[in-house]
Amino acid sequence: MAGHDKILLGLMIGVVVMMVITFTFNGLSGQGAPPLYLNSTGTISAKYETGITPAGWTFSIWGVIYLWQSLFIVFSFYTVFKKTDEGPSYTNPKILTMPLFVTYFTNLCLNIGWTLSFDRESLIAAFVLLFLIAFTLYICLFFSYRSFAEHSPKLAKQGRNLEIWCHRVIVHNAFGIYATWTTIATLLNVIMVMVYVADPGVEIETAGTVALGILTAEIIIFAGTDLILLDKYSRYTVTPYLVVMVALGGSISKNYDSTKTNSIFTVVLLAIGCVLAVSKLIVMLWRHFKKPMFNNLQIEPTGYTMKA
Repeated sequence: MAGHDKILLGLMIGVVVMMVITFTFNGLSGQGAPPLYLNSTGTISAKYETGITPAGWTFSIWGVIYLWQSLFIVFSFYTVFKKTDEGPSYTNPKILTMPLFVTYFTNLCLNIGWTLSFDRESLIAAFVLLFLIAFTLYICLFFSYRSFAEHSPKLAKQGRNLEIWCHRVIVHNAFGIYATWTTIATLLNVIMVMVYVADPGVEIETAGTVALGILTAEIIIFAGTDLILLDKYSRYTVTPYLVVMVALGGSISKNYDSTKTNSIFTVVLLAIGCVLAVSKLIVMLWRHFKKPMFNNLQIEPTGYTMKA
């Protein structure tokens, strides 16, 4: 264990255990398996219709989300076993930090809490928990972006290109896909609270318009900051754009009615999302070739093995 951070390593193992528990609870909630769950998640979603809830096939994205989370964990432990001249890769330098894993562990606990509260039809509690799930994921993105931006030049100097791309493709996009989907799900929960809990309740069409308006603002703010301000951090994070297109496409697939305002709103928003996704791809590729992150760094010789 020479050179290892035992506290960080223990926390990583704890995250693995909690992830397995979370996956198990999610599987049980999807089936409505008693005694933990009284209903399936799909049954509750159908009971509290929002008017813009995506089609059932859209929710298969959870499989992709959890696959990406699993890859994040696999990569995390890959860096534990990978040795550099200075010691284990995961501590030289520390990019996946203790605050990140603490936040992610909290997120998994909140995930379980949401499945239970939604099953019990506690819509306000479910909304709060889902909001916190998304919020903790943005914190994870912050920690991962900041640490990677600080230490990636060292990885580049040592020729550790595989790690660089794993952080970009696996870690950042794992948090990105999960955060974006739960952000959209939070807006669906907002509609449920406005329509079915508020007294007097809001008309479902009005509540849907409010949620779509909030989503529009979020998309514009996100795309603006991503493309203009945060290139240093988020250049290769593309999953949020894909999630928006899948969610809005699924909503149109299920709910489209040319006589309804929200259907037209959703179509326009999907068009905007597609334009932004294409813009992201073009800008990312142009900057990759014309403005590479590590253009003038001299590669330093280093050696690494896969010994524990």
